[in-house]
Amino acid sequence: CVNNLGGKVLMMDAKPDEVNEYVRKNTAEQYEIYPGFTFRGLTMLLSKPMLVGLKIKKKKIILPFTKICPKYGTVLYEIDAEDGDFETIRTGLKRVE
Repeated sequence: CVNNLGGKVLMMDAKPDEVNEYVRKNTAEQYEIYPGFTFRGLTMLLSKPMLVGLKIKKKKIILPFTKICPKYGTVLYEIDAEDGDFETIRTGLKRVE
């Protein structure tokens, strides 16, 4: 479950465009994350590809996830980056300029 990643909720029941806009404005690097991408052993549930963002200096990741629980929809999380997380994202996903 995405809740096991910890962190804080930034947006709930967000539309993909809202997620992408937030990530673009608030992170140093952005990557396109697609449904089915595996991060820390968790398969990303998303309605469509969206942006994941890296806050390099703060060692944070801004990560969207679509919860299948009723009423939640797509949730945008800010989680603490662990060793290797930035590299996993950089090598596994396409950077958006």
